[in-house]
Amino acid sequence: MKFLIAFISLCITITAIVYIKQNPKTASSSSNSSRIIEYIDVSGQHSETFSSDQIVWELQISLMGKEKEQLLIKKNERIKELTTLVSSIGIDPNNLSFENYTLRKQWNWDRGKRTFESYQLNQTIKVQLTSEERSDLLSEGIIQINDIEIVNVRYEIADIEEKTNQISAKAFKKAKDKAKFLAKTSGKEIETVISISENPINNEPIILGGRRGLSKASLFDSSTPGSNGPTKTTLESQVFVRFLLKDADKKFFD
Repeated sequence: MKFLIAFISLCITITAIVYIKQNPKTASSSSNSSRIIEYIDVSGQHSETFSSDQIVWELQISLMGKEKEQLLIKKNERIKELTTLVSSIGIDPNNLSFENYTLRKQWNWDRGKRTFESYQLNQTIKVQLTSEERSDLLSEGIIQINDIEIVNVRYEIADIEEKTNQISAKAFKKAKDKAKFLAKTSGKEIETVISISENPINNEPIILGGRRGLSKASLFDSSTPGSNGPTKTTLESQVFVRFLLKDADKKFFD
């Protein structure tokens, strides 16, 4: 029995020695865990002003009648006339966008009783174009088409989502350049991004004063939206970034 106990103790000892020898990370992991993680919080801001380069016409087909099948036929005829018009003045018909039409019953009320009067059909159509001359030709042509009215004409920036992404990318670059400079003054370098946000880190104040709405940037209009003339719009973005720091010319996990 004593021999068996001694043998088991020897096996446990050998196993422990082999485990420690084959796991050299055990000692180093405690060293890494005690390392102080240093980081720097910075913000970057960038803005650019763009002139409107796109004109958006909002039109509406409005029809009334007692036979809904006839209204649908008329609607399709008006769309065909509009498509022919835009093609004749050099506008790609693919620049027409159609919303779902609505078809509602109109009622007459007399002494608490209602009677069917007619159907009301409406469909909104948007036309995008980039030429003032073609915009004028479109205006002249629409007057000649029955049952189509002009709801709104507004000047916009084309590809605004792409432009806002570019503004945010430039804001991030400014934040990174600032972090590099500040880190260098203390003998450090930036290692990698820990976090990036359009919201302040540690309650850092937001510089922007524009209205909210765009996911990537704030937007400022220098003229009233929907006005009958070109506009200038300022896109502005501010980002907040936390960078991991390391000693100059040294990897963080060396």
